[in-house]
Amino acid sequence: MTIEGAGAVRGSRTRLALWACLAAGFATLFDATVITYAAPAVSSSLGGSTAGVQWLLASFSLTFGLGLIPSGRLGDVYGRRLLFLVGLGIFFVGGVVAVAAPTIVVLVAARFVQGLGAGVISAQVLGAIQDLYTGASRLRSLAAYTAVGGLAGVLGPVLAALLLGALPADIAWRVVLLTPLPLVIAAVVLGWRGMPGPRASAASGRVWIDLPGIVLLCLVVVALTLPVVEPGLSGRSGLAVAGAAVLLGLALVLWEKRYARRGRLPLFAPALVRSRGFVVGNVVALLWFGSGMAAGSAVTLYFLLSPALSALAIALVFAPGALARLGGSLFSLRVVGRIGSSATVALGLGLQAALFAGLAVAAPLLPNGVLFVVAAAAQIGLGIGGGLVEPVVRATTLSFAPAELHGVAASFLQLTQRLAATFLVALATGVLLTSSGISTAATLQAALVTCAVGSAVALVASADPVFRRAGTRAEAAVPLLDSSRSTTRT
Repeated sequence: MTIEGAGAVRGSRTRLALWACLAAGFATLFDATVITYAAPAVSSSLGGSTAGVQWLLASFSLTFGLGLIPSGRLGDVYGRRLLFLVGLGIFFVGGVVAVAAPTIVVLVAARFVQGLGAGVISAQVLGAIQDLYTGASRLRSLAAYTAVGGLAGVLGPVLAALLLGALPADIAWRVVLLTPLPLVIAAVVLGWRGMPGPRASAASGRVWIDLPGIVLLCLVVVALTLPVVEPGLSGRSGLAVAGAAVLLGLALVLWEKRYARRGRLPLFAPALVRSRGFVVGNVVALLWFGSGMAAGSAVTLYFLLSPALSALAIALVFAPGALARLGGSLFSLRVVGRIGSSATVALGLGLQAALFAGLAVAAPLLPNGVLFVVAAAAQIGLGIGGGLVEPVVRATTLSFAPAELHGVAASFLQLTQRLAATFLVALATGVLLTSSGISTAATLQAALVTCAVGSAVALVASADPVFRRAGTRAEAAVPLLDSSRSTTRT
């Protein structure tokens, strides 16, 4: 085969790999968008308490984080294809169990399994983009991944609402959870043909994975989330949970130090956690993502529980917000070229914080019909802000990672985002519904204030000088976007 022929084959496989990543990303993101719409039907069908609904909405993110780091590390060493296919298999099995779940306990357990599979998938998606693309092509690929999320955010709620309106509640939510699974099969076919296989330099010995560190971190998050999900915890039980969180945190610190002294790579990899820019980027990303997920869940659930509004009406009116996210991601690189990456991130975060605060002020003052229209308009601004922030924050944060830790860095970034989402979604949902399971304008206001504070802190953190300087380094690549060629690393 000629050099040109070999290059064409590699280019074709690279395109297939990207399509596999986008198909898998769409399936998992579609699944994440429809669960909120399905929650009231699930509660009615299976009988769920407020705590059950909170766990249903938050469980996916917890195990998503659990699957990220080990699979990211294994993908760095052995290649992306095997881990990508395994993740798709886990996600598919969890989805089948969820569709057939006889009780809410089984359903939540299946969502834990799906979250684990999605974490394995996501680590390979971001790792593969890091491996296969550089410069402007990498930014473009990350923007495409964000755009796929926006498209899933449009189609998912609309299709879910149509199914929930057309089918009996006991069947509808099961069909809704079934809808992303065919795309998983397509991703398997594309991934088998296009995703990078085992590396020629793959280690022949044992690959050490810091599973105890991952489990300890997730247990810390669970301990912190329990008082939110079970607000009745008080007295001795409350003190016991608080003490457990402290002890687990201490155990995590001691274990990480011991693991590093053995010469192994801990969950908190020294090369990453000693990088101020990487840490700041994680703080910005987790607060932006967590507060956005929490606010979206709270607002959507509030209106879904209103007898005057149908799920389809909510999905259709909120769809422009998802389209705005799609547009924001596609134009984010042009905005970076005009005003710089730091200003782009600040613009997106400032817009999000301001809109959350504005909705919080409006919630108790406006009747539900008017508030619904205002919230729909705010979704457009939130979509634009999210589309601007996501690819730039990801690219800037991951620029601090050495090449041999691309998968680990991408996984750690998503781990912090998902664990933050676990806590904040549970918190916002608990504040909205209270222990009685009833939402009011006042409880919606309190939930939105929480999310506005998280977004504001993210905005302040993004002003860190080290993080800002790293962002300017990526701006040199933006003029390349006008070129018709994409730069790939083969």
